[in-house]
Parts: sequence; structure tokens; C-alpha cells
Amino acid sequence: MLKLFKTCVLVALFAALPVSAVTPSPAMLAQFQNLSPAEQQRLAKQYGIDLPAGSMGASAQQAQPQVLVPQQQSPIIETIDPQFGQYPKELTEEEKANQRFGMTMFNSQISTFAPVDNAPVPENYRLGPDDILLLQLFGKQNSSEELIVGRDGSVNLPEIGPVNVSGLSVSQASDVIANKVREAMIGVDAAITMGKLRTINIFVAGEAKTPGMFAVSALTTVTQSLYLAGGVSDIGSLRDIQVKRGGTTVGRFDLYDLLLRGDSSGDIQLQHGDVVFVAPMKATVQVTGEIKRAAIYEVKSGETIDALLSMAGGTKAGAYPQSVVLERYNSNNLRDLLNLDLTNAVNRQMALRDGDLLRIAETSPRIENVVTVAGAVVRPGFYAWQQGIRISDLIKSFWSDLHMTADLDYALVVREINNAGDVKVLQFSLADAINQPSGEANLSLKPRDLVMVFHHADQHIQRDKLNEYLRKQITDRYKLMPDMRWTASEDLTAKAFKDMLDADKKRQAELTGQRQATSIGDQQLVQPVKDLSSTTLTANRRNNRDSAGQNQAANELQPGQMTNQAMNAVEDLGKDALPAIMQDMMSRVFRDKEVLALSASFSRTELLHPLLQKLKAQVRRGADPMIASVSGEVKVPGDYPRAENADVASLIAAAGGLTQSAYLNRAELTRAVLASDKNGIEAQNIAVNLSQVFAGETSLALQDRDRLNVFPVPDWNIERTIELRGEVRFPGRYTIQRGEMLSSVIQRAGGLNRNAFMQGAIYTREDIKERERIQIKKLADQLRADIATKSLSQVEGATPAQDALLMIDQLEKQQPVGRLVLDLPSILAGMPDYDVQVQDGDLFYVPRNDNTVSIVGEVQHASSHRYQKDLSFDEYLKLAGGTRKRADEERIYIIKADGSVMLPESNGWFVVAQTGLEPGDTIVVPVDTEYRDSLSLWTQITQIFYQSGVALAALNSF
Repeated sequence: MLKLFKTCVLVALFAALPVSAVTPSPAMLAQFQNLSPAEQQRLAKQYGIDLPAGSMGASAQQAQPQVLVPQQQSPIIETIDPQFGQYPKELTEEEKANQRFGMTMFNSQISTFAPVDNAPVPENYRLGPDDILLLQLFGKQNSSEELIVGRDGSVNLPEIGPVNVSGLSVSQASDVIANKVREAMIGVDAAITMGKLRTINIFVAGEAKTPGMFAVSALTTVTQSLYLAGGVSDIGSLRDIQVKRGGTTVGRFDLYDLLLRGDSSGDIQLQHGDVVFVAPMKATVQVTGEIKRAAIYEVKSGETIDALLSMAGGTKAGAYPQSVVLERYNSNNLRDLLNLDLTNAVNRQMALRDGDLLRIAETSPRIENVVTVAGAVVRPGFYAWQQGIRISDLIKSFWSDLHMTADLDYALVVREINNAGDVKVLQFSLADAINQPSGEANLSLKPRDLVMVFHHADQHIQRDKLNEYLRKQITDRYKLMPDMRWTASEDLTAKAFKDMLDADKKRQAELTGQRQATSIGDQQLVQPVKDLSSTTLTANRRNNRDSAGQNQAANELQPGQMTNQAMNAVEDLGKDALPAIMQDMMSRVFRDKEVLALSASFSRTELLHPLLQKLKAQVRRGADPMIASVSGEVKVPGDYPRAENADVASLIAAAGGLTQSAYLNRAELTRAVLASDKNGIEAQNIAVNLSQVFAGETSLALQDRDRLNVFPVPDWNIERTIELRGEVRFPGRYTIQRGEMLSSVIQRAGGLNRNAFMQGAIYTREDIKERERIQIKKLADQLRADIATKSLSQVEGATPAQDALLMIDQLEKQQPVGRLVLDLPSILAGMPDYDVQVQDGDLFYVPRNDNTVSIVGEVQHASSHRYQKDLSFDEYLKLAGGTRKRADEERIYIIKADGSVMLPESNGWFVVAQTGLEPGDTIVVPVDTEYRDSLSLWTQITQIFYQSGVALAALNSF
């Protein structure tokens, strides 16, 4: 009846499986193995189950149960997860910390049971009913028999009779049977081995996942029974597993003993009718942070923090046990926090409560007894501080410890002065520190000192390594292609540093503007014009980037999967973030090993930037930062830390020394002093004789905010030149004297050739070019403001703001010529009023004779025609096909060959007093701005275009 009942239960279980489920649970397989071979084959055929190889062997073997033992697999499962359709992922550290320790032991994907027919039998195993012994007779008679232990505990020996073996071990039963055979059968000996083991019924109850009765091997232990039941439930205890036999608890098993200490003494062998009871867990605590095995642990009453740390494997090397936070429920059932020092043995013996959370933080990444060396040294990095260590102990040799570009006259030690992290700066000569170990320059170092060594002037080395590091930071953060042209075609570090400084200046200007704003109304009046004038050009590009590019970028697509528009958007993000990435790298240069190793690739200005920022940030209560500035004839002008006991000589050394053109007899030190009425600050100018300073005859101590200006030697530059091109007898570059006139230079060049076109002479000057560039910028800003105003009025038929701004862009790209209008015939005639003083960088160009008149602009056919004295202004326009419909005939003007401008309707000139057209003149017909827009300033734009075009065409024709 029992066998029939088991068969019915199995049929019902198999029928409940879905059609696609072909892998029964281990418990079902155990029951399945106990059926007869015919019944197994029938069920397997009915439900499509593949029987294991060899499972349908001899009937005696099939009738006996199989032992189930755990078979371990790798934590990364090589099977397909049926829920996700992919390989299960390994848990992260955070996920492991939020799981209960030990629960993965019963994970069916990690630990399984596989049937084994011939498991070894322990010596303490006691025979009982249904056990099978294998008897081998040899000697006069050779045969083998299977001896089944009956219910009365005996086996039936052939030709001998029953022998009682119940309760005996295998070895004891073997001795008894062998003796019986020798006594009854002379000349015959016997060998007895264990065959199939009997099957016992056990119960798994309590908080198991699948409690119930199981038919298992007689060798089954507590842990194996738990595996059959699928492990413990979410509220089941791993530390209180009881074995009950006949109503009495005969054993308690703590799985933590097995998992943490490998102690399996409590994993006792079960007997028929035993009950494995899983009690509910009583208390759990969690430990997170810098612990080797962060997880949720089940604790027993009275267990302490020390026991919990032992369960979790102890703290990591980077833990900070002096400040541990214990979070627990107080008497009001509210969360409370306790700060504990676990280096105190008393705190470690604190008893744990249910729901406790122990957070162990990591220690500070800063190193206590360390000296940092950065800059132009061969091996920048962190070095151990020892009592009495000096500069020469770290930098011993010019040849082996320094780069060849190192500045031996200027180095710094940055030292902390208080617990707030404020620093002061000590300046020393690196050459003196190495050559004179007992001298003052060989400073004694303290813990956490920073030694900074700089390159000579503003040099740097191995720039490609620093550029590659910065490029990798950008490409990794924004998933950019590594071969982006904008990151590879230039010194990326220099660009990033410049962008960072520009961003800082812009931020400071915005803050200053906000402080200076007198009312919200003023801001509301100015801001719309500012926004329209400065951002209209980029608005569409930004909108496109936001809508099409950033969506894909946010999804972290690979570059090969992005559209061109999305790639451009991501590139724009990288460019915009370049200053921030550079700022982050600068902030880590003295504390990050990777960036510190690249510190030799920074220039003097770049390496000093983090220190200057620190000095500015530590200013409190209105004090000035410990910074002084130097400008003029020094190698690296700029801001420098004001070192302790710094003077003018040390400031010049910080700037890399003087240039060759520096004037030693006089420099000027500007100092901010309190006004006499104590109501403000006024500047005090102090004359400094640098010759006396370097000779040691005088010393002027520096104060915060001091500014030193080193003047050049008067008339130092003897390389002032002017270039003569075109129809001069000896063209070339001529050195000029201060105040020399153009006529003198032309005379030195041998005068003009016979083919010289004096009326068309072009004279350009750099300072005029710069003024024109400024005027173009002002005009562009004015036009943008007008466009912003017109866009608000929305005049019908007006030029779209986008098109107008694009045209202004073209205007700003127009290179100024810097042409100075000359009356060359008058100059050569010796009239001093028309002569000009030449300057360094001037260009004088005399073209060949030009006998043409050009017509450009809004005509049917822009062209040039041979000059005819008898042709009038209108007849020249007719030669070009006449004006077009959009021509502004009231504003037609003429650009004379010498660069002056004439209006046809007037009888006078702006520059020269002549009338009529002459060879080399250009008639310009501008566009009628009223035709498309009411913006009258377009006339100025076209005038700039045409004047610049005519001058450049003349210069390029030579």
C-alpha cells in the first residue's frame, strides 16, 4: 500500500509539471529512484523524462535507493537562467551586503545533488532491515550472493541458515558471517562488502522552503535533508536546526559552525523517522562598509560585536575602527546612533540586538607621515617622512634625480600650519640645497610637506603623456571615439588650462556683475538683449544637440551605434566639460598617484595654479592672499605665492629670472596701503634698484598683493624693421631708427621704379590693424543689439535674425588690413606735412602702373575696364551692365587707388582734394538694405568688405 501511495503521489507531482519542464526537483528524483524499474520507465516515457545512464540496470540495483550527495559548481553558473534568458550575473558588493549570510548555500543553481550508487560507508554505520550485503565465496566453492537484511535483522546464508546482523557495523557483520562460513563449509572462505543501503523516511519541518516527508538513503545527514527540502525559508534559522527522534531532541546543528569554521560535528546521520526541525530565526544584524564579508548575520542571544566581526571575516586593511557607527532601535522603537571605538575592548564586547546595523567607514586616503615631491623630478611621488629628513635626502643628485630642464634657483616647500589645512610657502634654491647640505637652503622637512620643483622658465617635458591622460578622461566619460580630431590635433592640456582660466574669469565677472547690479529692473532690461546677441547663433545648435544627441548619449550607446548628429552632440559635451575635467585633474595633482606621476609634464604656471587657488581659498576675515605679482621683463610674468621672508630678489627668481632687456637701474613695486583717512586703500609706488638688490646692498621685503614691474632698457629693441615691396629699386626688409620718416626709407631703398603706380601705394601698420579689429568688434556688437531689438518688434518682411547673425559672423571673420592712406607724390616731393614716421612691422607696397577702373557690388556684371579720361561715372556703370534691382544708387561710393573714399554726388573728398575718376579707382555699388530690412548699418558692413577686398587683392597681385 505504501509503494502504491508513493507512486500515486509521484504521478500527481509529475502531472503538475508544465510540459516544458523536464527537470524534476532533487526531492522528486529521490522518490523516483525508489520505484520499480517498470514504474520508472513508464513515468519517464509518459512525461518525457530522460533517465540517467545506467539507471535501468539490474533489478536488484534498481530496487535500492541511491545516495544523494552535494555537487558544487562555480559561482558563475554555466546554465541559462529561465527567468532572464541569460547567464545569471554575479552579485555586486552592495547586493551581497543586503543578503543574509549562508542563504546561497541552498541555491539550486549553485549547489545540487547528484545520485551516486557506490558512496563509501562509514565505520559507524549500523546495519538494519533492507540493507544489502554482497557475499563472495572462494576456495573449494566459488559463488556470489546478495544478502538482504530482513525485518528481524538477520541475513539468510545459503546452505547455512540465518545469521543476525542487526545493529552491527559492516566490519563486525563481515567477521560474523566469515566465521559462520568457515565453520560450516570446510575449505571455503568468505568476503563480505556493503551493497545497496536501505531507504529511510525522514521529515523536514518548520521554516524549510518545502517541508515534508522524504525517502532518503540511510547515510543522509542533516545538511543533506535540508538540501532536499530546498533549504530554509526567508525567516528560517540557520543557527537553530534541531533533530528530533521519538519526541526527544537528539541534536542541534548550527550551520555557521560549518560555514565559518568547517565544523561538521553537528551534522549527524539521520535515522528512520527522524524529524529535522528548522526553527524561526530570532535576531539578525547587518554589517556594512570596510568589512571583508559584508552581509546580514543571524545572531544568538548574548553574542557581541566581536563575534559579529569574526563572522564577517574581520575588518579590511583600509577600515577605520576608531569611528564606527552602530544604528539600532531604542526603547521608543526609533532609530538611534551610537559612535563606537572598536579599538576599545569594552566596546567590542557590547551585546548585539535584533535589527542592529554596524557601519564601518574607511580610513582617510591621506597618508600621515609622508612627504610629496612633485614637478621636474625624475621620480615624483610620495616618500616616507622620518625625523630629521631634509631636501638633500630626497633629491641627492642633479643628474639622477632631476630633469635637465629643472630650475635650480627656484623651488618651494608647502607646509600645513594648522588643523584647518592652511598652508604657508617656503622658497629655497635647489642648487644650494644639494651643494651645501648644511646650509639654510637644505630645509628640514615635516610630515605632509609638499616639495615643488619647476622647469626653467615655462618649459615642460613629456607633454604627450599628459595629453593622452586628459584625452582618456574625456573619451571615457563621454564615450567618445579615441581619435577625435579636436582632442588630437593640438596641445590638449594647454587648451584645457586656458579654457579653465577663461571659465574662472567669466564666473568672477558674472559674480562681480551681480554685485554691481543696482536693481532687478536693470537686469530685466539688459538681459534679453544680452541673451539674444550672445546666444542666438548657438541656440539652434544647442537645441538640436539636446533633442537628438543627448538622448542617445544618455543611453550610453557605443560610438559605432550613434548617428552623426548624436556624435557631434557628445563631442560638444566633451568640449564644454573640458575646463571642469582640467579643474578636477588640477585638484588631484598632489594627492592622486596617477596624476602626480605626470606632474613633470606641467609647466611652471600650470603647476602653481592649485597652490594659488589654495592660498586664495584659505583667506579669512578680509585678509589678503599670500600672493605677489610680477610683470614686465621677466621670463614668466604672473602671480606667485609670497613665500615666508620673501623679497624682491626671490620674486624675480620665482618668475624664472630677468630677460636680457630688463633695466636693472629701476623697477617699480606697487603696494596697497591703507589710506590716510583709513577709509580705503591707495596705491604706493616704490622705486627699486635691481642692481643693488642682486648685489645684496638693499633688500625690500614683500607684502601680500605687491606687484613688481620690471622695465625694459630704453631703446632696447634695435630690431625695428619695415618691409618694402613692389616697384622700389631695392625691395626688402630695412632696419629703422626711432622717428625715421618714410621718405628716408624710400631714399635708402633707391627710390621708385619707372613703372611705379604712386597713387596706388599701400601702407599698412599693425596698430591700425588692431584698431580696425576693435572697431569691427564694436560694430558687430552694435548690430547684434539692433537685431535683438528688431527681433522683439517682429517687423514683417525683415531679415530673419538667424541670417543677420550669420552675416555678422562673416564680418567678424574679415581680417583687417590696417591701411594708412598716403599721398605718396607729395611725400616724394619733399613736403614734410605729408610724410609719416615709420614703425616696427610696417609694410610699404607700391604696385605697378594700373590703367583700369573696377566696378563691384550690385551691378549686372562686376568687372574692370581700361581707364578712359572722357568717360563719366554713369558711363562706367553702363559698361558693367548697369545697377541691379537691389542696388542702393544713393550710396554709391568710390575707393580711390590710395585707399581714400569719395562720394560721386559731392565735389569734395574725404582725404584728398581731387575730382573725377582716375586709374586704379574702384566703384562700389552697395546693396540696398531697405530692400530686405530696415537696418541701415548694412552699408558699413559692405564698405568694410569692399575696402578690405580691394587692398588685399592689390597686395596679393604682387
